[in-house]
This record gives sequence, C-alpha cells and structure tokens, in this order.
Amino acid sequence: MAASLFLAQVDLPGLGEAGPDDLRSLLRASFVLLTTGMVLGVLGHITQLKALVATGIALVLAGAAFFVVAVGQFG
Repeated sequence: MAASLFLAQVDLPGLGEAGPDDLRSLLRASFVLLTTGMVLGVLGHITQLKALVATGIALVLAGAAFFVVAVGQFG
C-alpha cells in the first residue's frame, strides 16, 4: 500500500504521446494483481486450500508478467 502511494507521487519522465497516465494505469493494474495474489495465497495457506494457493500464485505470476510488459512498452 505504501509503495502504491509512493508511486502515485513519482513524476514520471515524458513518455511521448502515450502519456504517463497510461503507464500509471498499467502499473496500478499490475500492483492490484500482485496484491490480490498475495492475499489469496496467504488465505489459501491459512485455510489449507490448495486451489486457493494455486490461484494466488497464478495471480502473482500474472501481475509480475503484466508489470514487465507495462514497463517494456513504455521503456
């Protein structure tokens, strides 16, 4: 949460016609995927539901891949 608030305050360099708002929205989506995956993974471990743990892992991996694509697109 604190990292998201910090990133919201960072002034990004010029990104051409795409603009920093597009990058911010892509980064926000990746952080939501990462956070949701972490929460689901922890809940899966607490409840010992393997499907919930697997879903959490999949969301974390998807969020990480989405982050790489977002940064690479504007990069």
